[in-house]
Amino acid sequence: MSNTSPPAIKLAVCVTFHFVRDRFQYLEALCKNFSNLAREVDVTIVTNTVDSEEQKAILRIGDQYGLNLSLFVPTGLGHPYLLPWSHFPVMREKFLDPAFTHFLYQEDDMLVRQETVIYLLEARELLRAAGLLPAIVRVEKNSRNGEWYVTDEIKPVELAQRSMVRVEGGPIGFVNLFVCYQAMYFLDRECMARHLSGDSSSPNAGMWHIRERASQALTFVDVPEGFRCRYVVPMDIATKRLDERCMVHHLPNNYVFDPKSLFAKLWLGDLFE
Repeated sequence: MSNTSPPAIKLAVCVTFHFVRDRFQYLEALCKNFSNLAREVDVTIVTNTVDSEEQKAILRIGDQYGLNLSLFVPTGLGHPYLLPWSHFPVMREKFLDPAFTHFLYQEDDMLVRQETVIYLLEARELLRAAGLLPAIVRVEKNSRNGEWYVTDEIKPVELAQRSMVRVEGGPIGFVNLFVCYQAMYFLDRECMARHLSGDSSSPNAGMWHIRERASQALTFVDVPEGFRCRYVVPMDIATKRLDERCMVHHLPNNYVFDPKSLFAKLWLGDLFE
């Protein structure tokens, strides 16, 4: 639990949860932490289950941690890969309430910390003039050596080949990663309005696979010249180390121990070169 007060924002959260009992451990970890992310938090679990007992089991997790938690079960879903896209009706409804200042969509196994939200809020203002947005980095932990590994990058980022913006000449530079995927988005009202009114909120737009596109948001919208995408991550220029506030733990740690996968094999300290 955080020892500091949650940020003074009202946050609408949507989590996609394809019902699997074994994944309750991740959903519970998220729900335990949500109240730390904002002064007011409204959580909707977008799920495929129509079984009343399974739905009650999800709601009990919210009750356990005193959350304002509700379920949204789409009808006529068709292909299960469309479940992530079912969060849009919820977000559109929340957006109509001007009291909501921020909107978080995420997959069900991503542990967003309070310090990450604080970083996203601060960096949003720092990057506003540059037309860029702050990104997170998915990481996994190797329990055998206690080290963190970058989930989605498979090789070090060559800084000489990447665009970077240095805000007000400070020690932190914001850099495009090669892989822009984040499995979530965190947007203020201005950005959410752009997202909901543009092609980025359509499953027919974007360059990723259908499930991944549901979290694409403004990744490729209004990208400044010279940048690969609109999202950038913070790096200490002197040490070439990632600002760890932007790290989001991919809780299953399933890639780091999979020898057949290229993901989560890059040690965090080797991210930049």
